Amino acid sequence: MERELTNRNCPLWGSETCARLNMRACRGCPAEEKDALEADQIRADVDQLYALLPPEGVASLFTGERCTLCRGERKGKRTCYGLYDMGHADPRAQKKKLSLFRGKAGGFLIPLQFGCCDGCRRRYQLLGWLPSLTVILCLGLALAIVAQEPVAQSLRAVWRGLPLLTLLMVAAISFAAGKVLVKVLRDRFNQLTYMDLKDHPMVRRMSALGWEGLQEGKYPQPVFTRQRLTNGVGTLAPEESFEGDGKISD
Repeated sequence: MERELTNRNCPLWGSETCARLNMRACRGCPAEEKDALEADQIRADVDQLYALLPPEGVASLFTGERCTLCRGERKGKRTCYGLYDMGHADPRAQKKKLSLFRGKAGGFLIPLQFGCCDGCRRRYQLLGWLPSLTVILCLGLALAIVAQEPVAQSLRAVWRGLPLLTLLMVAAISFAAGKVLVKVLRDRFNQLTYMDLKDHPMVRRMSALGWEGLQEGKYPQPVFTRQRLTNGVGTLAPEESFEGDGKISD
């Protein structure tokens, strides 16, 4: 990967802050066309964010060839990435400062990028689809049965709206059954995969430092992608370095 960083007049050019921002080019960088004072404020924001991270950073999640969502010693081969955003309140929030990384709550944001294998990704996706899939299959079967004229006539003989009520009951029961099945499978899958991201060692370390996951739900699911994020704070790999000719390479 090569980055063109050509604005030598930027107050942050060639600095550690520039490397941490990890932009592909000067155009679009938070420090673009900022004066020295504004650049210092950006530098302070970046330094504060990194001070809130574990000392070793988060790059170990996405730089290896093995899955970082697998439990135990045996790790699958990394084939994709699971993205999970975390946020942290800015300790300086009581003072109005220029911050490119603060969210609605006045804090910092950083993406965790878990290297993920096909097995872990399929387990997460199956649990996400299962309730709806159970309803669709059961409702389709019930509809095929109720659509039979002898069955429909028998139901209507009891009450005209009974065929529709039967379908609604099947939908509700199948959805509840899907939820129960999800719980059973989650307990089983959790022996192989960190199905609850809050149990992951890195997330637990981040939580101890005041970070919180931003995805909603009791069991947030990462967003899966084939390519990892290579632009922005928290995406710099250790092997990538800033070179004096204005390029970043690995």
